[in-house]
Amino acid sequence: MGVVFLTFFAISCTGGGRKPFYEADISGIEAKEIVINRYEQVLFEANPFVLYETLSPYRDVFDLFLEHSLEDDAAIQALFDFVTDPDIAALYMDSQDVWGDMEPLRDDLVQAFRFYRYHFPNEDIPTLYTYISGVDYLMPVKFIDDRMVIALDTYLGEDYEQYDKLGIPRYISRWMRPESVITDMMRTLADLHLQELAGTPETLLDYMIYEGKRQFFIDCMLPRMHDTLKISYTDKQMNWMESYQAYAFTYKIDNELLYSTDRRMIRQFINQAPFTTPFSNQSAPQTGVWLGWQIIREYMGRNPDITLQELLRETDHQKILSGARFRPR
Repeated sequence: MGVVFLTFFAISCTGGGRKPFYEADISGIEAKEIVINRYEQVLFEANPFVLYETLSPYRDVFDLFLEHSLEDDAAIQALFDFVTDPDIAALYMDSQDVWGDMEPLRDDLVQAFRFYRYHFPNEDIPTLYTYISGVDYLMPVKFIDDRMVIALDTYLGEDYEQYDKLGIPRYISRWMRPESVITDMMRTLADLHLQELAGTPETLLDYMIYEGKRQFFIDCMLPRMHDTLKISYTDKQMNWMESYQAYAFTYKIDNELLYSTDRRMIRQFINQAPFTTPFSNQSAPQTGVWLGWQIIREYMGRNPDITLQELLRETDHQKILSGARFRPR
C-alpha cells in the first residue's frame, strides 16, 4: 500500500492560482525545520521481550508515552500486549507502508507553520508526535500537555479494509486518508486557541460562528487548499451547498433557529453526518458549519484591519453577523 501526497499549497480554491484575501505575505517569515517524533517506530521496532531495556533510552524523548509505562510489571505487560496484538501490529505495518516517508507532510507543515508564526508571532510551534492509537478516529489529532499527537492509523486511506470491519461510518472513513491529516492538525490548533479565547457556544448562531472561526483559521494556515478538503465535502456535497446555501440560511431564519439553544437541533446542523437531517438525504452535511464559515469570510473580507487573533477573541457574534452583511445567493 502506497500513498500519493497532494501538494496542498498548490491546490487553489480560488481558481487560476489567484491569491485569496486571507493569504498572508510570509516572505519575511523564516522557514524552520519541522521535527516529527515517531513513537510508533520506536515502540514497534523494540524487542517486545525486553521492553524496559530497549525503551529506556527513549524515555526522555517520548516521556509523553513512556514516563509512567516503564515503572512496573503491569505497565510493561500492557505494552507487551499492545505491540504483540496481531491487529495492532498490522496497523503499524500498514502505517509504515503509507507513512514511511514523512517528507511531503513535513514540507507542507513548514509552510503551514510559517503562516502560523505570521499570525501568532509570540507562540511556539507545537512539538509533534506520531503513534498507533488502535484507530482512535474520534480524536485522530489531539493536544496532550501542549504537544500535538497524531494517530497515523486513522489516516490509512478511505478504502482501508479495517475501517469497515471496525464499523466506522462511511461518511467518516471517507476522510480517513493522508490528505486529511494536515487539515485536522490545523483544526486542532485552532481549537487550542479558541478554547482559551472564545466563550462557550450556546445558540445555533454561537456554534456557527465558532465553527466558522475554526474554518477560517484553516484558511489562514492552508490558504491554497481546496475548500472541499478544508470541510471534508465531496464534490457533490459542495455543489449542493453552493446551490442551496441561500435556502439553508433562510430556513434557519424563517424557523427562528439562529438563537435557539436546542442542542438536538444544533447537532443536526453542526455535527458530522451523511447529510443535514432537516433537508433531503441528498443535502450536504454540516450546513451550519459551512454558513458560519462564509459569514466569517465575509466579515473578515469587509474588515481587513482585524487580525486573526482579534477575530478569535471576538465574542459578540451578533456583531460579526451584522458586520458580515451575509447575503447568500
